[in-house]
Amino acid sequence: MADTATDSRDDAVSAKSAAMAGRETPLIRNYWYVAAFADEVTRTPMRRTILENDIVLYRKEGGKAVALQNRCAHRSYPLHVGKLSGDRIVCGYHGIEYGPDGRCAHVPALGIAPPAIRVQAYPLIEDGPFVWIWMGDPETPDETRVVRQRWCTEPGWAHVKGYMHMKANYLGLHENLMDLSHFPFLHGAVLARAEHAAEKPNVRVQGDVVHTGVMHRDVGVSPAVMAATKMTLPVDRESVQWVPSPAIHCGMAITTDSSDPPQRHVRHIIHVPTPETLTSTHYFWAIARHTAIDDKAIDAEAQAFANKAFMEDKVALEEIEEVIARDKRDGFSEKVIATDHGAIQLLRAFARMAAREQSDAAAAT
Repeated sequence: MADTATDSRDDAVSAKSAAMAGRETPLIRNYWYVAAFADEVTRTPMRRTILENDIVLYRKEGGKAVALQNRCAHRSYPLHVGKLSGDRIVCGYHGIEYGPDGRCAHVPALGIAPPAIRVQAYPLIEDGPFVWIWMGDPETPDETRVVRQRWCTEPGWAHVKGYMHMKANYLGLHENLMDLSHFPFLHGAVLARAEHAAEKPNVRVQGDVVHTGVMHRDVGVSPAVMAATKMTLPVDRESVQWVPSPAIHCGMAITTDSSDPPQRHVRHIIHVPTPETLTSTHYFWAIARHTAIDDKAIDAEAQAFANKAFMEDKVALEEIEEVIARDKRDGFSEKVIATDHGAIQLLRAFARMAAREQSDAAAAT
């Protein structure tokens, strides 16, 4: 989509517009969101709120993951505090049993299984460390919308992963991830120098998929990676991002050193913001590499680096959420600067997705 003049001029400062998704935009449901890491889902029922739906997750005896509405159809007792009996989950209030498809399997007080008693079942797909859940119409899950991460499943790659709960809107996390100009100020010189903030990303929009890329010259290299690769300084880093859905933010960091011929190393940085509510987010992430995949020092360093940097993002976004909730003055509108170009295109894409979804739902009813 073409930019307006106020958004595309390098010297422009403008305000966000109604064409961009914001906190009033309905959550977008017809996509696969990460519900949990695969190792979180066990034979002990676990609770998770996803897109304002209370959900219980567990595994069948054969290992397949199940997701059901976490609310007994009889008296709304949460199913996650019940127990499993074979592949069924048993409500802890009146012993009503539900099968993995959400249908009632037994009501002890009646001795039968009335068809009118059932809970919603959610389609799931497991891909490497991720358990994806379809939050749209459960009868029409679109498996082509799963954004598979082969660097977390195929040989030749190693990855670390993590999760944090964030008391902030998921759109803020997407904006933050599109905006690399905050690196030297929020995260320090470990990620970038102050002069890198002025580098403007190249932005490309294909349909609703937003791509960005920016080059930072002479960046730092972590000690464990330097020890394993013996790279020659200075090192340049190209940061590439693409966002195929509101449920995932894909990144790639390509570092090239000064040796002859130059070494080139690739890392995939996978951010998965799953909205809990309009003001809280499940933040899953993974970092995958093809370099020194058996090096535990790099694993530990990558884990520590991600925990620190992503926690800094979390704290900043939660501070922003608190200010927005507290400061109710009229007429305030966040301003847009040149380095926000990718984030603005992304908010426009999300607004289009939400509008189409609302229009389709209205037409269906």
